[in-house]
Amino acid sequence: MYNILQMVTYLVISGLTSLIFGILFLIAPESFWQRVSGAFNKPVIYVEKSLRSYHFPVGFLFLILGTWLIFLVLADPALWFFHLVGIAFVVTGLLYIFAPDWLLWLSNASGKEIITFDQIAIASRVSLGVVLILVSIYIFLKLSIAVGALR
Repeated sequence: MYNILQMVTYLVISGLTSLIFGILFLIAPESFWQRVSGAFNKPVIYVEKSLRSYHFPVGFLFLILGTWLIFLVLADPALWFFHLVGIAFVVTGLLYIFAPDWLLWLSNASGKEIITFDQIAIASRVSLGVVLILVSIYIFLKLSIAVGALR
C-alpha cells in the first residue's frame, strides 16, 4: 500500500509540475524567461582555478580510478560501457599530469556559445508549453485509470 501511495504522489507532483510550467510557458512574456535564464546562467565554481595547483594528484587519482574501473568490469561483457568511462578517466588523468593547461583551454573553448538551450526554449516556449500541458493531461489520465483499477 505504501508503494502505491508513493507512486500516486509522484505522479500527482509530476503532473502538477508539468501543468504549472506549461501554463507559465504559455502566459509568461519572453522578458520574464530571459531574466530567469540570466539569473541561472552563472558559474558556481571555476574548476580550472581550483584544480590548477593540484593537477598532478588529481591526474594520478583519475588515472588510478580509470584503470581500476576498466579492470573491474573486464569479467562482465554486459558492462561494456564502463570501459568507455574508464578510458575517459585514464585520458583525463594523463591530460592532467602531462598537459595541465588543457583544462583552461577547454574552459575557454566551451565558454564560446553558438546557441544556448535557453534561446531555443524561449523561442519555442508556446509549443513547449502546449507539450507540457499535454504531458500533464496524459499523466493525470493514466493516474485516474490506475486508481480506478485499484478500487
